[in-house]
Parts: sequence; C-alpha cells; structure tokens
Amino acid sequence: QNCKWATKSNLEHDQADILPNFSFPHQWLEGNLPAGSRCIVCHKTCGSVKRLQDYRCLWCKGTVHTDCRDIAEPICSLGSLVTSTLPPSAVKQSDEIIYNMWEPYKLSGYNPVLAFVNSKSGENKGVRFVRRLKYWLNPLQVFDLAICGPEIGLQLFQRLDKFRILIFGGDGSIGWVLSTVDMLHLHSKCMIGVVPLGTGNDLARVLGWGSQCGDE
Repeated sequence: QNCKWATKSNLEHDQADILPNFSFPHQWLEGNLPAGSRCIVCHKTCGSVKRLQDYRCLWCKGTVHTDCRDIAEPICSLGSLVTSTLPPSAVKQSDEIIYNMWEPYKLSGYNPVLAFVNSKSGENKGVRFVRRLKYWLNPLQVFDLAICGPEIGLQLFQRLDKFRILIFGGDGSIGWVLSTVDMLHLHSKCMIGVVPLGTGNDLARVLGWGSQCGDE
C-alpha cells in the first residue's frame, strides 16, 4: 500500500477529502529519507541512515519528523513539479478507452507531462530515466516504448485541454510518437520536447536539442 500506484485506492479507502482543484492529503512513507532532509514544520534535520525514521511524502517529497507529522500542513502541494504532474486524485477507472484502465478528468491549471521512454536506447540510460520519471511524476504519465507503443498514452491524455510530451529516445522513437500524434489529430493540444538517447539523433541535432544526452 505504500507506493504511488496505491494512492488512489488509499484515498478512497480513507474517504479523504478531495478539493475542487484535485488537491489531496500527503501520502507519507516512513524512512529512507534523502541525506540532508529537513522537516517542513520545524526545519531541522530529519531522517536516519541507521533505521526507519521520520516520513517522506511520495508526491511532493516533503519530509517531516514523526513528532511533527500531526501538525504539518495536511494538503500535498505536489512540490516543484505541480504543474507538470497529473494528480492521482484527478484520475478515474474507466473502460471507455482501454479495459480496466485509468482515465484523467479534465483539468484546469495543470499542463502535465506525458513521457515516452525507449528503455533500450542509450546503453540502458532509458531504464534509468523510466525510474526517475516515475519517482518524480505520476507513474501513469510514463510509458516505455519498448513495452507498448505511444497510442495508449496519447489516447489517455487526449481528453485534456493541453499537455506536454517528452520523448526519450532516438529518431525512430521520435518519429513513432510524432506519427501517432498526427494520426490522433492532437497537434493543437500538445507541445513536444526530446531528450536524445539514440545513435544518430539527427532530428534532435537539427532542431537544436543536442546530439546526445549526458550522464547527469
């Protein structure tokens, strides 16, 4: 139950109050705080490398002492990536597009990122990007092109007024996503960026996005 995939069911089980802007309570996970974490209440150092101690919110990454948790601001802000993140409270289960799949509500004030990563590109750099993106964003926003094509993700996001697409891959991956965007007539709804992970990366180089992605 302590993962992002379980947030929606946790909110429903706890009958948590969801605000009109889809804000929701913090989803606290005990222990494993990053080094140098500071409590959002008292601003003192928290966490421990010796044992599970204190808490970290799965979504905003805020950290708090065990004793301070009850007096912390209860609503999660989604952190620095608030406008890029699809709130877990803003999705519903639906069979309209794909059987037993999640579907986002219409959102205002959000411009979420839809990430397509070819995990086989860039000497396994793609695998690391999949993990990082799922850590920082809603896992529903991240699709591995080595497992499924871009059509599912684009169909799920097509009901949003606007969104951004980020493609991690080479020329083949970029062309695949662009052709699907064209097929679904989504040009007016999305902006597209590229992180070059392929061998040639001709398109990224011509458009000034760089010829390759560094290790950082």
